[in-house]
Amino acid sequence: MKKLGVFMLVLCCFSILAACSTDPVKKDLITYMNDGMLPLGKDEKAVTEKYEAATGDNYTDDLTLYNTLNDEIIPEYTKFVDKVEAVKTETPEVRAVHEIYIKAVNTQNEAFIKLLDALDKQDLNLVNESNAKLSEGRKLFRDFEEQVNTLAKEHDVTINKK
Repeated sequence: MKKLGVFMLVLCCFSILAACSTDPVKKDLITYMNDGMLPLGKDEKAVTEKYEAATGDNYTDDLTLYNTLNDEIIPEYTKFVDKVEAVKTETPEVRAVHEIYIKAVNTQNEAFIKLLDALDKQDLNLVNESNAKLSEGRKLFRDFEEQVNTLAKEHDVTINKK
């Protein structure tokens, strides 16, 4: 009888542990955010800061912007896109969210390339197309954030925002 009691206690402990790990989406989302996306944040921030330093109120002239895009922003952002595309996921739910992010970074990269072409050709229409791509990219980033938050809520994951 004592052995049965110990067996039941051990079985109960295993059941509790198993219950903690039965949500593969939760586990995948946590791994995705902590190991996949968090390390990439610095790369994205560095490129974004370079872009902001050469545009808007910080814009000086077309040649400076062209050189910054050509020599720094586009090569660095292309490497960033490659890293984003290399992030692995385990579940279809997290993969679907990540695909939104992939589309967002590719759209933004296309906008940078189009802006470089616009500056090269001095074509205002291409500048407008680049700006439209940037807007599309921002919308996709918002969609990504909304989908991550929804998935986190559905699977009881707390996302720390810095």
